[in-house]
Amino acid sequence: MRWSKRGMQSKLSLFVFLSPILIFVVVFIAFPIVYSAYLSLCKYNYARDLIPHFIGLRGYIDTILNDSFFHVALIVQLKFAAFYFILTFAISLGMAILINELLYGADFFQVLFYIPMIIPLSLVGITFQWILFPDMGIFNHILRAIGVPNWNVDWYGDPRTALYAIVVARSWKMIGFTLIIFLAGLQSFPKSLREAAKVDRANFFQEIWYIVLPNLKPYLLIGGTWILINSIKTFELPAVVTHGGPGVSTLTLYYYTWKVAFEQLDMGRASQIAYITALIILILNWGLNRLFRPETARRA
Repeated sequence: MRWSKRGMQSKLSLFVFLSPILIFVVVFIAFPIVYSAYLSLCKYNYARDLIPHFIGLRGYIDTILNDSFFHVALIVQLKFAAFYFILTFAISLGMAILINELLYGADFFQVLFYIPMIIPLSLVGITFQWILFPDMGIFNHILRAIGVPNWNVDWYGDPRTALYAIVVARSWKMIGFTLIIFLAGLQSFPKSLREAAKVDRANFFQEIWYIVLPNLKPYLLIGGTWILINSIKTFELPAVVTHGGPGVSTLTLYYYTWKVAFEQLDMGRASQIAYITALIILILNWGLNRLFRPETARRA
């Protein structure tokens, strides 16, 4: 009986300590996911409809086939994701490799590149808006100073450049996190393998390509997954800086979901777009897992 009482007391204590977390998960994570999934199967404008009207998958079909703004947002989002992923992944990996080769000052550069992570994205957007201002912006001023005549490009106001300006701003903020991940993988890499490659007269680039990168795949997968998710979850910069414009040149899926939900008040359509976006993230993440899956040895 004594042991059973102790067991009951320990289980009760465990439940008491876990109950705040369980309540938080149920109220703020599980319920919104389940309810939004239900709304995605309904026609529901909360300004006009008293209750959601269940329509099944017809809403998804109508959004995918007939919503022209969804088509535009999807194309813009995929363009943004492609440029953002390539830029952030390449710079993070390249800088991590260079910092790893330093004999002194590696800690300083880690802190330097990580500092932008603590700056809110909205403030990053406003800062880059000042930097890229057509007349008084420092970037255009530098271009004019080095001899480029009449360089007054409105980077955020031109439909041809607005999306790429947002890519650069977001990449500048996010590079530090993936750089730390890649650098952690490089620092855990056995030096004996590279020393053996040098004995075989491999140059620096051959060491990186044939020795380092294949053994870095688990870290490339973690960093690549982080970059991929952030390449799709793009809301703050279009909302604060460009408002989806000029025109619809920076209308991303996240921002379009917000506009449908809180400007058009169509929660059913907004939930459909949100779950389609989530499906896109899952599909792209599956492809990334296939690409960076560590190779395992096979028995003969």
